[in-house]
Amino acid sequence: MDDFKILLVDDDYEQREQLQETIDNYNKKLFIEELRNRSVIDDEKYISKLMMLENKEAVYKKLQEDGKISDEFDILNKIEISFEVATTPEEAAIALFQNNFEAVIVDLMLVPQKDIGEDDEQISGNILLKNIIDREIIPIIVRTGFSQKISEYVDTNIIKVQSKDESSFEDVISELINYYEDSIFRLLGSRGKVNNNIKEFFWEIIPECFSNKKEELMELNKETQEFVLIRYISSWLSNRFMFNEKYLDVEPIEMYMFPNPITQVCSCDIYEDCDNKQKFLVLTPACDLANSKTNEILFAKIKKYDEVQDFSDILEKCLNKDGNEISNKNKNKIAQWSRNSDQRSMRYHFLPKVSFFEGGFIDFRSLITLEYDYEKNQFKDRKLKKLGVITDVFKRDIIARFSSYYHRQGQPSFNTESILNKLLEG
Repeated sequence: MDDFKILLVDDDYEQREQLQETIDNYNKKLFIEELRNRSVIDDEKYISKLMMLENKEAVYKKLQEDGKISDEFDILNKIEISFEVATTPEEAAIALFQNNFEAVIVDLMLVPQKDIGEDDEQISGNILLKNIIDREIIPIIVRTGFSQKISEYVDTNIIKVQSKDESSFEDVISELINYYEDSIFRLLGSRGKVNNNIKEFFWEIIPECFSNKKEELMELNKETQEFVLIRYISSWLSNRFMFNEKYLDVEPIEMYMFPNPITQVCSCDIYEDCDNKQKFLVLTPACDLANSKTNEILFAKIKKYDEVQDFSDILEKCLNKDGNEISNKNKNKIAQWSRNSDQRSMRYHFLPKVSFFEGGFIDFRSLITLEYDYEKNQFKDRKLKKLGVITDVFKRDIIARFSSYYHRQGQPSFNTESILNKLLEG
């Protein structure tokens, strides 16, 4: 683990002392665990004695005295958790600007409040949290005795709120480290992979792709220029992570964007009937929707897996496997359906199941049209709720397969006996 630096925003001296004690103990445990993993120490009685020492420095000194480690392990002594303190929102803002932190612990009441029953949004900790949210992407835990006062602006699914009386600093540190190591923060954090790729895009791609083509951008107004660059960055990132010596398989969650940030009806939006919970997918082309060429929206019904008998039969065999591994034959059959390559799946398009959407099959034969009011953003005679949308990389295939299904042309079947007779003639 790299160095992990925490900003503690709290004016309570006792809290600082508790955090320092907890971090000393935590660093000691990390150090001993690393030595154990490297087989430097393995005697449990000796390890227990080391755990009784005050901090990591004392452990390190004891190990050197006993000849257990040499200078080559100095790097281990530098891996640690540390923290800085800010006692006011102003100090916290300066610290965040001047330093790189991996996480923040915030007390809600940073300055004396004359009446904590007044406007919660004006509580010092809430004001600080709003400023951090506007500027940083970083793991945050709020430790407070007034959890009910947390701002409505704060999404408690992302920013954890804990009671000072019920949570220990050891729990807080463990959660912050787990939180920081979560792929979301490693990607989107202020020093995450996305930010690093944006820097690379700016310094290496922009000069090559845009600097020599300035006239094409300069002809556009500022807002359009921004939209062009955002779409280009999005495409560049997508292409970069779709290929690693070969094209990579994608995960089911990548097919969906729930919710769709666009409120108006879009091609490949997924809707749910508010009365019977039936789900539908929009098949009206984007060009018609963008220019409001039609007020009749074409939908295809999304059938549940068990409504498509051929697929359901295969899935049933996989579910009733009596503790045995699923056969490669059945795996291949499921794979064919998921890739829309099974000969019986021509009228369907597979939608994978994820935690927030049950999946199913778009049925190109089960179609309805509904009248749409663009101004009111609602459908006539039917109450539908937009759930999300299919992402762009998958949209094209759905629309193409739908068009292909209704443009297919067949020919009369040949008499097989006649064909064979001719082929087998001497």
